[in-house]
Amino acid sequence: MKSIFSILIAVACLQNASSNSGVDSLLTKENLANNPAAFEDLIITRLGLMQCLVFAKAEEDVIDQVKRFVGKNRNRAMELLHRTETYFPLIDKIFAEYELPNELKYLTIVESSLVINAKSYAGAAGLWQLMPSTARLLNLRVDDKIDQRLDPVLSTHAAARYFKTLYGMFNDWSLVLAAYNCGENRIKRLLQSSSKKDFWSLRSNLPRQTQLFVPAFIGATYFIEYSDEHEMILDVNHIESNRLTFAKIFKEVRLKDLYKKTNITPDVFKAFNPVYKRGLIPASPKGFYISLPDSLMVEFIDYYTYRNNKNQSMSEVQTLMEFATLSDAEIISFCRPQITHPDNISIVQVNEHSIAFQFSPKSIDEIPIPPMEPSAEFKYHIVGIRESLFSISEIHQVELEDLISWNELTNPESLQVGTVLKIKAERL
Repeated sequence: MKSIFSILIAVACLQNASSNSGVDSLLTKENLANNPAAFEDLIITRLGLMQCLVFAKAEEDVIDQVKRFVGKNRNRAMELLHRTETYFPLIDKIFAEYELPNELKYLTIVESSLVINAKSYAGAAGLWQLMPSTARLLNLRVDDKIDQRLDPVLSTHAAARYFKTLYGMFNDWSLVLAAYNCGENRIKRLLQSSSKKDFWSLRSNLPRQTQLFVPAFIGATYFIEYSDEHEMILDVNHIESNRLTFAKIFKEVRLKDLYKKTNITPDVFKAFNPVYKRGLIPASPKGFYISLPDSLMVEFIDYYTYRNNKNQSMSEVQTLMEFATLSDAEIISFCRPQITHPDNISIVQVNEHSIAFQFSPKSIDEIPIPPMEPSAEFKYHIVGIRESLFSISEIHQVELEDLISWNELTNPESLQVGTVLKIKAERL
């Protein structure tokens, strides 16, 4: 039987959750940390009130998944929360085009932790952890030169169409999630052989990884919805300084030449654009996407526009730069209607065009949730306004001397806003 004390703490915390009061903060940090029963009661109460795409059943696996997101590695959770500010606006915009519920974006937390180049040992890759065979069915290019599973724009379009297809089959989002994990044909066969038609009733007949998949989605939903109540507060300056701008380009770009003539380094370009496996972005009438921090996108557009308008004067090229859509490139900001910084680029959000494709579901026996490969050696931080090397070292909990060494900084005092710094990643 649950103690009266733990129930009272849970109710008190819930009553104060929306106001983020000092009492709520005290209860969360002190009483709940020292009273697991109270913490669990609070989770159960919040699950009952939380708006969720699927039924948020307060059972053991769901509670364990919630604890995994909010109770174990807070530093990793904060990094994940900041990545949502980079990629969730993109997903929201694309899902709106397909009239999909935007809560589906929480699946990227489960699948890839919003790491665009995440790869599993089983071969799944990208934000949506698509297997090569599934990606090709969805008209994504996967070969030795280009892997569009690692393109956040194109892979999200593909995932959106796949979700539409699955929902047309099952008309139930929990079954859609289960089918996304273990294959639509497995779910079809299970429905045909059973009188039960909902995930929780069918769950015991599914692979263990699929049994955990929907609870993990619920845990991710809780993580986002209640991050403030768990005192995981985003740094506004960090968010603004880490915005990405996307460009859709149609002309060839040789990356070695780009690196030679701009301040864009191979490490930084590849970190934001892992889709390109060779040193070339080919010309294409359909276009290819790249993404870069604002300051570097300015350099890229300068380079790209000037190279493709060699017969024009620089003043004519600067005139071209004033337009949102260039003759050979489209600039897209998924998170801001208009970019106003840096001062020499002013770009209005443009409409994305959906990509036509035919999809016929085929048998995919199992798409597992395998262990992820170790994270990349470095992650990246874009220097924001009022940030210093010391404050950045504090954010990432690294030594100041290491930060200077990793980036070979000869004059640390002259750090500029928009500089991209390498941070040695933890091995998770």
